[in-house]
Amino acid sequence: MKLSILNLDNKTKDKQKFCPIIDDYLFLAALSQRNKIKTWFLVTVLFLPSVGYCEGGLNKGSVYELIKQQQKTLLQQQKQIEELRKLVLEQQKIVSQRFDKAEHKVKTIARSSAKVSVSKKGLRIKSRGGNFSFQAGGRIHADYAHYNNDISKMGNGAALRRARVYFKGKVSKNWRYKAEIDFSENGKVGPRGVWLGYNGWKPISLKLGNFQESFSLEEMNSSNAITFMERSLANTFAPSYRLGFGASGHGDFWGLSTGLFADTLSSSKVSDNGNGWAVASRATLAPLLFENKLLHLGVSSEYRQTGARNRIRLRARPESGVTKSYLVNTNYINNVDHTWLIGTELAAVYGPISLQGEYIHNKVLRTVGTNLDFYGAYVQGSWFLTGESRPYNAKQGVFTKLTPLHSYGAWELALRYSTLNLDNNDITGGKEDNYTLGLNWYANYNVRFMLNYIFVNAHPNRDGIDESSNILQMRGQLVF
Repeated sequence: MKLSILNLDNKTKDKQKFCPIIDDYLFLAALSQRNKIKTWFLVTVLFLPSVGYCEGGLNKGSVYELIKQQQKTLLQQQKQIEELRKLVLEQQKIVSQRFDKAEHKVKTIARSSAKVSVSKKGLRIKSRGGNFSFQAGGRIHADYAHYNNDISKMGNGAALRRARVYFKGKVSKNWRYKAEIDFSENGKVGPRGVWLGYNGWKPISLKLGNFQESFSLEEMNSSNAITFMERSLANTFAPSYRLGFGASGHGDFWGLSTGLFADTLSSSKVSDNGNGWAVASRATLAPLLFENKLLHLGVSSEYRQTGARNRIRLRARPESGVTKSYLVNTNYINNVDHTWLIGTELAAVYGPISLQGEYIHNKVLRTVGTNLDFYGAYVQGSWFLTGESRPYNAKQGVFTKLTPLHSYGAWELALRYSTLNLDNNDITGGKEDNYTLGLNWYANYNVRFMLNYIFVNAHPNRDGIDESSNILQMRGQLVF
């Protein structure tokens, strides 16, 4: 009995020591494991035997009630988290929609705004979409010439050979325009290239207004890009700017253009070709076209009715724009019904070396008297001492402006022979051969200085007398 009583007393003492510890642990575990129900449940199960031992130390119902309460709290928290997640997703969607709208507005404003740039090619204003553009630029060619006269007095001096400003661009996607104003050396101011074009049927383009007839490689090359200060003697046949309507098309290696033309803008006055009309066409092909290598072939023609005045006049300056003297001159040829111009072109580029030549035949058909045949030709070559190569546009069949490779610019040495024959049957306009040596310094894309020496040989001149002359001339050229 004593032993049993002793054992009971010891058992009671152990419970008093051990059960409060279990009770406290389970309570603390329940508090710390609110969001980890599985872990808390495992701890409780592990201690259930001890709970049974501690009959009066821990209430099982209280433990299960606490578990239920924790589960309920956890479910509520999960529900709140899910609602919060949905709210965050909604807000993200709203923010994304607002951002997309803002981005669309920014792009719309950007497309409607203009991009302004000033470069070596002039002032440019272009809409972001590219459907509208405006460009302004111009050229100034200032010449000085010294003449060693023989019979004809040419007169030394300086002249503003060209002074032009232009405006061009696009109105809507497919419509183009250009308006160029020329300030000539005699002080007169007037329009030059003024036209409206449409290129919505690519590769075909249309043009209406005052522009160059499609004739001759040398004539179609810009005066900013020609090798010598003046075009050759043969260029006296080229019709240049006329009022008309034209169409052109091109591929990667060829170009074709044609047009119906009236007369010059000064047709109200007496003009060289009278108040007639003409059809002009030009076709070009570059069968060999590589970087710094080129073979160009071309042919052009013009049929012109002289109109009511039935007369033409052919004359040429000695490849110098300062003088007003014409060593060869047919004066007016009357009773002319129409004229035919046929021109052939050949050009080649091999690295820094280029060759170019043309032959133009002018057939004059008269209503009274015999028909007439005149011709002109030239051949020229150039060599870029600094290694550049003449740039070429195959779609238009022309040479374009050069950009020097070096900071000190580009140097070009050139030589040309040209001839013109205005003598035939009863017309004695004269014959002339010119030999020109040229030196060009391209300071940069916009500035060029030119020096030409020309030996002129008229045999005979317009008066039937042989004469020769030497010309030394120079030019300062600015393109902007």
